[in-house]
Amino acid sequence: MKKIIILLIMAWPLCSMAQKTHTVAAKETLFSIGRLYNVHPRALAEYNHIPFDKGLSLGQVLKIPSSAAPMPQTVATAPEKPVEPVKTAPTFEEKKKEIVAKQPLGASPVFYVVQPKEGLYGISKKFNTSIENIKKWNNLSGENLTIGEKLIVGFEEKNSVAETPIAAVKNNKPVTAEPEEIKQAEPITQVKPEPVQPTKKIEPNTGFFSLKYEEQARKKDIKSQNGIAGTFKSTSGWEDGKYYCLYNTAPAGSIVKITSAQTQKTIYAKVLDVIPEMKQNDDLTIIVSNAAAASLGDGETNFNCSIQY
Repeated sequence: MKKIIILLIMAWPLCSMAQKTHTVAAKETLFSIGRLYNVHPRALAEYNHIPFDKGLSLGQVLKIPSSAAPMPQTVATAPEKPVEPVKTAPTFEEKKKEIVAKQPLGASPVFYVVQPKEGLYGISKKFNTSIENIKKWNNLSGENLTIGEKLIVGFEEKNSVAETPIAAVKNNKPVTAEPEEIKQAEPITQVKPEPVQPTKKIEPNTGFFSLKYEEQARKKDIKSQNGIAGTFKSTSGWEDGKYYCLYNTAPAGSIVKITSAQTQKTIYAKVLDVIPEMKQNDDLTIIVSNAAAASLGDGETNFNCSIQY
C-alpha cells in the first residue's frame, strides 16, 4: 500500500506538467488566452475541440497544450497614404494651346507684338475686335500691357481668307501664327483683379472706380488738367457704372476723376489707352465712353471738363 502511495505522489508532478488548464474569466477570448500561454488561438481551439469563431463562456475550462504553434507577433502598420500629384499653375504655352483648341477646326491664331504707348483699346480697333476678346484669348485680367508682349489678336482659317481683317505688323512684316512662336512666347504680365470693397457706399452716378481712385490718391500727389472731352461708344457703364476713357497723360489702368464744367457732375473712369492720332482728336484732351458722358449730363457732344489723376 505504501508503495502505491509513493508511486502516486511521484507521478502527480508529471501529470501536472503534461496537462495545463485555464478557467475562462470575464472578457477573455481565444486570442487573449493564447497570448497568455504563447499559443496560437486556432491551435488552442482545435486542441479543445471548439469552433474557432465561437465565443468562450465564463468559467469554461480550457486545456492548454504543452507544445503548439506559438502566437504570431504582428506589427500594426499604418496604411500608406496615396501620394497626391502636385497641382501647378498652367504655363503660358498650356494656356495658348487650350485657347487654340477651343477654336474651330483648322483655325490658326494671329499674334501681335505690343509696341510702345499701345493699349488694349488701340489694338482692338487695329484688329477690328473687342477688348473682351483680346482679354479672353490671352487670359488677361487687367488692362496693363508690356512692351514686346505677344498677344493673340484673332484667328484665321488655313487656306482661306479670315473673317476679321488682320493688320498686325512687326518690322513692317505681317505677323503669322507659326507653331514655334507659341513655344517662344513670353509669359503674359497680369495684374490682380480689382478688389470689391462693399463697406463704403458709392454714389450711383460717380461710377464703379470711385473707391479705387481714393486708394490711388493716397499713394501719390494729385495732378489736375483742364481741357475738352470727346466721347466714344461703349456697351460698358450703363448698368454697372464701369466708365472708361482714353487719355495721354495718365498710364493705362489708372483711374481719373472727371468733372464737367457745365453741370459740375463728377465721374471716375479707368484709362484704357492713349488717344488715337487722328485729325478729329487734335483738340481733345480726353475721350470718355458715352455712358460716362451721359452720367455727367453732357450727352455725346464735346464738352469742357477738369481732370484729376
